[in-house]
Amino acid sequence: MQIDIAMTCTKRLSIFKKTIESFYDNMFKAFIEDNWVRFIVNIDPAGNEGSFNDFVEVLSTVPNISVMIKSPKEASFPKAFKHVWENAFSEYIFHLEDDWELLRTVDLSKLIGILEEEKDLALLRLPMFHAGEESMKNWNKFFPYNGKYYECPDDLRTSLGFCGHPSLIKGEFVRSIVKHLDENRNPEKQFHSRGRTPIMQEVAKWRYGVYGIPGETPLIRDIGRRWMVQNGLRKQGCKAFFVNWEEVK
Repeated sequence: MQIDIAMTCTKRLSIFKKTIESFYDNMFKAFIEDNWVRFIVNIDPAGNEGSFNDFVEVLSTVPNISVMIKSPKEASFPKAFKHVWENAFSEYIFHLEDDWELLRTVDLSKLIGILEEEKDLALLRLPMFHAGEESMKNWNKFFPYNGKYYECPDDLRTSLGFCGHPSLIKGEFVRSIVKHLDENRNPEKQFHSRGRTPIMQEVAKWRYGVYGIPGETPLIRDIGRRWMVQNGLRKQGCKAFFVNWEEVK
Protein backbone atom coordinates (compact mmCIF):
# COMPACT_ATOMS: atom_id res chain seq x y z
CA MET A 1 0.00 0.00 0.00
CA GLN A 2 1.09 3.59 -0.68
CA ILE A 3 0.59 6.48 1.72
CA ASP A 4 1.22 10.12 0.81
CA ILE A 5 2.35 12.43 3.62
CA ALA A 6 1.01 15.90 2.72
CA MET A 7 3.13 18.31 4.74
CA THR A 8 3.10 22.12 5.00
CA CYS A 9 6.14 23.77 6.61
CA THR A 10 7.81 27.07 7.36
CA LYS A 11 11.54 27.71 7.77
CA ARG A 12 11.82 26.38 11.30
CA LEU A 13 14.39 23.63 10.85
CA SER A 14 14.59 22.48 14.48
CA ILE A 15 10.79 22.20 14.67
CA PHE A 16 10.61 20.38 11.33
CA LYS A 17 13.31 17.94 12.40
CA LYS A 18 11.55 17.14 15.67
CA THR A 19 8.25 16.59 13.85
CA ILE A 20 9.84 14.27 11.29
CA GLU A 21 11.75 12.31 13.94
CA SER A 22 8.77 11.82 16.25
CA PHE A 23 6.39 10.72 13.49
CA TYR A 24 8.99 8.46 11.89
CA ASP A 25 9.93 6.77 15.16
CA ASN A 26 6.37 6.42 16.48
CA MET A 27 4.33 5.81 13.33
CA PHE A 28 5.98 5.69 9.91
CA LYS A 29 8.98 3.42 10.62
CA ALA A 30 6.97 0.26 11.18
CA PHE A 31 4.67 1.04 8.25
CA ILE A 32 7.53 1.75 5.80
CA GLU A 33 8.93 -1.75 6.33
CA ASP A 34 6.08 -3.27 4.29
CA ASN A 35 4.63 -0.32 2.34
CA TRP A 36 5.59 2.66 0.19
CA VAL A 37 5.57 6.18 1.63
CA ARG A 38 5.93 9.46 -0.26
CA PHE A 39 6.46 12.84 1.40
CA ILE A 40 4.95 15.87 -0.38
CA VAL A 41 6.45 18.90 1.34
CA ASN A 42 5.91 22.65 0.85
CA ILE A 43 8.40 24.89 2.70
CA ASP A 44 7.13 28.45 2.83
CA PRO A 45 9.79 31.20 3.16
CA ALA A 46 8.52 32.31 6.57
CA GLY A 47 10.90 31.97 9.50
CA ASN A 48 14.66 32.26 9.60
CA GLU A 49 16.03 28.84 10.48
CA GLY A 50 17.53 26.57 7.85
CA SER A 51 18.03 26.53 4.09
CA PHE A 52 16.18 24.47 1.51
CA ASN A 53 19.08 22.02 1.43
CA ASP A 54 18.90 21.62 5.21
CA PHE A 55 15.30 20.44 4.93
CA VAL A 56 16.23 18.08 2.10
CA GLU A 57 18.98 16.65 4.28
CA VAL A 58 16.55 15.95 7.14
CA LEU A 59 14.25 14.05 4.79
CA SER A 60 17.22 12.16 3.35
CA THR A 61 17.76 10.55 6.75
CA VAL A 62 14.38 8.81 6.49
CA PRO A 63 15.01 5.49 4.71
CA ASN A 64 12.93 3.95 1.95
CA ILE A 65 10.72 6.93 1.12
CA SER A 66 10.08 9.06 -1.95
CA VAL A 67 10.14 12.85 -1.60
CA MET A 68 8.52 15.69 -3.56
CA ILE A 69 9.62 19.00 -2.05
CA LYS A 70 8.92 22.59 -3.04
CA SER A 71 9.87 26.03 -1.70
CA PRO A 72 7.92 28.86 -3.38
CA LYS A 73 9.26 32.40 -3.66
CA GLU A 74 6.40 33.81 -1.58
CA ALA A 75 4.75 32.37 1.50
CA SER A 76 1.04 31.54 1.49
CA PHE A 77 -0.55 29.00 3.81
CA PRO A 78 -3.63 28.46 1.57
CA LYS A 79 -1.45 27.88 -1.50
CA ALA A 80 0.86 25.55 0.44
CA PHE A 81 -2.12 23.56 1.74
CA LYS A 82 -3.66 23.25 -1.71
CA HIS A 83 -0.35 22.32 -3.34
CA VAL A 84 0.34 19.34 -1.08
CA TRP A 85 -3.24 18.08 -1.34
CA GLU A 86 -3.27 18.48 -5.13
CA ASN A 87 -0.20 16.29 -5.44
CA ALA A 88 -1.41 13.53 -3.12
CA PHE A 89 -2.69 10.66 -5.26
CA SER A 90 -2.72 7.67 -2.92
CA GLU A 91 -5.72 5.89 -1.41
CA TYR A 92 -4.82 7.28 2.03
CA ILE A 93 -3.19 10.61 2.79
CA PHE A 94 -1.64 11.68 6.06
CA HIS A 95 -2.06 15.42 6.61
CA LEU A 96 0.78 16.87 8.68
CA GLU A 97 1.89 20.40 9.52
CA ASP A 98 5.42 21.02 10.72
CA ASP A 99 4.78 21.93 14.35
CA TRP A 100 3.46 18.72 15.90
CA GLU A 101 5.23 16.11 17.99
CA LEU A 102 3.89 12.54 18.16
CA LEU A 103 4.31 11.47 21.77
CA ARG A 104 3.76 7.69 21.62
CA THR A 105 3.63 4.79 19.19
CA VAL A 106 0.60 4.65 16.90
CA ASP A 107 -0.16 1.71 14.60
CA LEU A 108 -0.93 3.36 11.27
CA SER A 109 -2.26 0.07 9.89
CA LYS A 110 -4.93 0.05 12.60
CA LEU A 111 -6.18 3.48 11.48
CA ILE A 112 -6.25 2.29 7.87
CA GLY A 113 -8.25 -0.77 8.93
CA ILE A 114 -10.90 1.38 10.60
CA LEU A 115 -11.21 3.63 7.54
CA GLU A 116 -11.52 0.60 5.27
CA GLU A 117 -14.30 -0.86 7.42
CA GLU A 118 -16.35 2.33 7.46
CA LYS A 119 -16.93 3.59 3.94
CA ASP A 120 -18.39 6.99 4.89
CA LEU A 121 -15.72 7.81 7.50
CA ALA A 122 -13.57 10.52 5.90
CA LEU A 123 -10.72 10.63 8.38
CA LEU A 124 -9.25 9.86 11.75
CA ARG A 125 -7.23 12.59 13.41
CA LEU A 126 -4.82 12.19 16.28
CA PRO A 127 -5.96 13.63 19.61
CA MET A 128 -4.49 16.60 21.41
CA PHE A 129 -7.04 16.05 24.18
CA HIS A 130 -7.39 13.46 26.95
CA ALA A 131 -9.35 10.34 25.95
CA GLY A 132 -12.18 9.85 28.44
CA GLU A 133 -13.82 6.53 29.17
CA GLU A 134 -17.04 7.51 27.35
CA SER A 135 -16.18 10.69 25.45
CA MET A 136 -13.37 13.02 24.44
CA LYS A 137 -13.55 16.77 24.83
CA ASN A 138 -12.62 18.55 21.60
CA TRP A 139 -12.34 22.21 22.48
CA ASN A 140 -15.71 22.91 24.13
CA LYS A 141 -17.61 19.96 22.61
CA PHE A 142 -17.69 16.23 23.34
CA PHE A 143 -17.20 13.32 20.93
CA PRO A 144 -18.64 9.99 22.23
CA TYR A 145 -16.57 6.80 22.08
CA ASN A 146 -18.15 4.22 19.75
CA GLY A 147 -15.89 1.29 20.57
CA LYS A 148 -13.31 2.08 17.87
CA TYR A 149 -12.76 5.84 18.02
CA TYR A 150 -14.36 9.07 19.20
CA GLU A 151 -16.97 10.06 16.64
CA CYS A 152 -17.87 13.61 15.73
CA PRO A 153 -21.62 14.07 16.39
CA ASP A 154 -23.71 14.61 13.27
CA ASP A 155 -24.60 18.18 14.21
CA LEU A 156 -20.90 19.10 14.55
CA ARG A 157 -19.63 17.70 11.24
CA THR A 158 -19.56 21.09 9.53
CA SER A 159 -17.88 22.84 12.47
CA LEU A 160 -15.51 20.27 14.00
CA GLY A 161 -15.35 17.40 11.51
CA PHE A 162 -12.11 18.59 9.93
CA CYS A 163 -9.24 20.56 11.41
CA GLY A 164 -5.54 20.86 10.59
CA HIS A 165 -4.31 18.45 13.25
CA PRO A 166 -2.36 15.38 12.07
CA SER A 167 -4.94 13.16 10.36
CA LEU A 168 -5.18 10.08 8.17
CA ILE A 169 -7.63 10.98 5.40
CA LYS A 170 -9.19 9.04 2.57
CA GLY A 171 -7.82 10.14 -0.79
CA GLU A 172 -11.34 10.24 -2.18
CA PHE A 173 -12.25 12.94 0.34
CA VAL A 174 -9.10 14.97 -0.36
CA ARG A 175 -9.66 14.93 -4.11
CA SER A 176 -13.31 15.92 -3.78
CA ILE A 177 -12.34 18.96 -1.69
CA VAL A 178 -9.07 20.24 -3.15
CA LYS A 179 -10.51 21.33 -6.49
CA HIS A 180 -12.77 23.79 -4.65
CA LEU A 181 -10.18 25.29 -2.27
CA ASP A 182 -9.73 29.05 -2.56
CA GLU A 183 -6.02 29.95 -2.53
CA ASN A 184 -6.78 33.33 -0.96
CA ARG A 185 -8.62 32.11 2.15
CA ASN A 186 -7.58 30.17 5.22
CA PRO A 187 -8.10 26.53 4.18
CA GLU A 188 -9.41 25.23 7.49
CA LYS A 189 -12.14 27.88 7.61
CA GLN A 190 -13.36 26.74 4.20
CA PHE A 191 -14.45 23.48 5.85
CA HIS A 192 -16.60 25.45 8.29
CA SER A 193 -18.28 28.00 6.05
CA ARG A 194 -21.94 28.89 6.19
CA GLY A 195 -24.14 28.11 3.24
CA ARG A 196 -24.15 25.37 0.65
CA THR A 197 -20.72 25.86 -0.88
CA PRO A 198 -19.31 22.92 -2.86
CA ILE A 199 -16.90 22.17 -0.01
CA MET A 200 -19.61 22.25 2.64
CA GLN A 201 -21.87 20.01 0.56
CA GLU A 202 -19.03 17.50 0.39
CA VAL A 203 -18.20 17.84 4.09
CA ALA A 204 -21.82 17.05 5.02
CA LYS A 205 -21.67 13.69 3.21
CA TRP A 206 -19.02 12.21 5.48
CA ARG A 207 -18.47 11.13 9.08
CA TYR A 208 -15.39 12.13 11.12
CA GLY A 209 -13.48 10.63 14.00
CA VAL A 210 -10.64 11.13 16.47
CA TYR A 211 -8.49 8.10 17.16
CA GLY A 212 -7.81 7.27 20.78
CA ILE A 213 -7.92 4.66 23.51
CA PRO A 214 -10.08 5.44 26.56
CA GLY A 215 -8.03 6.61 29.52
CA GLU A 216 -4.99 7.71 27.54
CA THR A 217 -3.36 11.12 27.50
CA PRO A 218 -3.04 13.17 24.27
CA LEU A 219 -1.05 11.67 21.40
CA ILE A 220 0.18 14.93 19.89
CA ARG A 221 1.65 18.18 21.20
CA ASP A 222 1.97 21.58 19.56
CA ILE A 223 5.70 22.46 19.51
CA GLY A 224 5.62 25.49 17.23
CA ARG A 225 4.11 28.29 19.27
CA ARG A 226 7.07 28.81 21.61
CA TRP A 227 9.45 28.92 18.64
CA MET A 228 7.33 31.60 16.98
CA VAL A 229 7.36 33.76 20.12
CA GLN A 230 11.11 33.33 20.66
CA ASN A 231 11.96 34.02 17.02
CA GLY A 232 9.63 36.94 16.29
CA LEU A 233 7.20 35.24 13.92
CA ARG A 234 3.41 35.27 14.17
CA LYS A 235 0.30 34.57 12.17
CA GLN A 236 -0.78 37.70 10.36
CA GLY A 237 -4.12 39.25 11.37
CA CYS A 238 -6.77 37.11 13.03
CA LYS A 239 -5.15 33.76 13.91
CA ALA A 240 -8.27 31.79 13.06
CA PHE A 241 -8.38 33.19 9.51
CA PHE A 242 -4.70 33.77 8.78
CA VAL A 243 -3.22 33.15 5.33
CA ASN A 244 0.37 34.28 5.97
CA TRP A 245 2.95 35.07 8.60
CA GLU A 246 4.69 38.28 9.63
CA GLU A 247 7.75 39.29 11.62
CA VAL A 248 7.21 40.85 15.01
CA LYS A 249 9.06 44.18 15.19
